[in-house]
Amino acid sequence: MRIAVTGGSKLAGAIVERFNATSIRVEQPVDKTQYDIFVNCAHVGFEQTRLLEDWFWAWHDDKNKLIINISSRAGLPNLSKGYMYAAQKASLDHMTDNLIYNCENKQCRITTVGLGMLEETSSSLTYDEVCDMLDYILQLPTHIEIPRLYLQHADNYIQIQKEKANRYAKDT
Repeated sequence: MRIAVTGGSKLAGAIVERFNATSIRVEQPVDKTQYDIFVNCAHVGFEQTRLLEDWFWAWHDDKNKLIINISSRAGLPNLSKGYMYAAQKASLDHMTDNLIYNCENKQCRITTVGLGMLEETSSSLTYDEVCDMLDYILQLPTHIEIPRLYLQHADNYIQIQKEKANRYAKDT
């Protein structure tokens, strides 16, 4: 399987390393016929939503193609104080739902993964843990689709946010 992933550092870098994926830039023209899986990882404004649409229409009629969007639990209503970031992730989540449930000729699979914090505090997911979950998704038979999946550390959300705020207060 040939995998393209937007980005090349942090989580995207871990995906490149684990899955021997090709790192691409958000603005880079790509020959989509060269890939089987697209991991829409790099967050650059609303570009993830645009890229989802672009890759979807290139692959919508191929049941062997898989798009994995890396989103955030911040896209859930009333959860994040990062207003623009939350709106951008909610846009990605909403576009995914529209394509999955409202496109009559959709055959490719789309999974959106809403992640909690990554490698920031002791209550964060590691990149390896996220890659393990991606590996699970990649092993699924082509007739199974997971439209939306949330993955986060099990610690209490409010406590995690306090720990995060304390960490940033110490850094400034």
